Amino acid sequence: MKFEYIPKKDAINWSGYIVNEDKFYRFVDEFNIIGVVWSQPQTISASYFLRLLQNGSSEKARGYGRRSLENDEYSNQLQPYYMPLFEHGALWKKRDGSVICTAMPYGDKESVTVSFNKMVKEFGFPETIKMEFLDNRYRYRPNGDIMIIIHCEALNRIFNQDYSVEKMCEKVKVGSQSDEIRNQLTHIYTRNKYVSEYAKRRAGGKCQLCGRLAPFYDNEGRPYLEDHHIIRLADGGEDSENNVVALCPNCHRKMHSLNLEEDVNKLLKIVLSNK
Repeated sequence: MKFEYIPKKDAINWSGYIVNEDKFYRFVDEFNIIGVVWSQPQTISASYFLRLLQNGSSEKARGYGRRSLENDEYSNQLQPYYMPLFEHGALWKKRDGSVICTAMPYGDKESVTVSFNKMVKEFGFPETIKMEFLDNRYRYRPNGDIMIIIHCEALNRIFNQDYSVEKMCEKVKVGSQSDEIRNQLTHIYTRNKYVSEYAKRRAGGKCQLCGRLAPFYDNEGRPYLEDHHIIRLADGGEDSENNVVALCPNCHRKMHSLNLEEDVNKLLKIVLSNK
């Protein structure tokens, strides 16, 4: 698939797609975007869409034989999901080569979530394919009722890896509203990924409960820690830097299993001392 290069400013050639350039370049900057294919995945196969999300922009389209009327680039498999899910959609190439999808469908969050879950079930998409609702500060055009992003959780983070801890803290404060939605029909909790990343960087590679170094490094060479809400979202806790810490996997399991008062108080004291 051929992605169009995104100019650093003045994207006037895309006036049919972009109404608010400030919001467009905010999205491009914060998601580390370098290329786009407009109006997709409307006409590609579900399999190709999945492979792009999983394997990135280098993934090649496949044909189904000379006599076939369909192939990866000319398919009507996703057409039923255009109106409820993919309207005003686009595929985006990130600087690392990974691919994400955005769209601005009409409807409420529950109906869009139903459509996403139906598509995932119909085509057998793995659990790593996630849908999230984006804040209006990224909505570069007024179409649709909400803006969504679909991505492979194993590959993508919404933040720019080059941000310093100070820059990440700034993003935490600016993005106090939801960037992430857990796709559950009964309870939907909003989460800001900048908060999670800021907590991990603030921890400096050490678990904030036991104080030990992270048990290993991830594929990007970063200390592996897991974010944890001291007061659960379901119990009214905030998704903010004052309620999120970075823990090793063992301590994270301990908190979810026992949630000892002494541990809760220790973590609250730690985050308050960093204010």
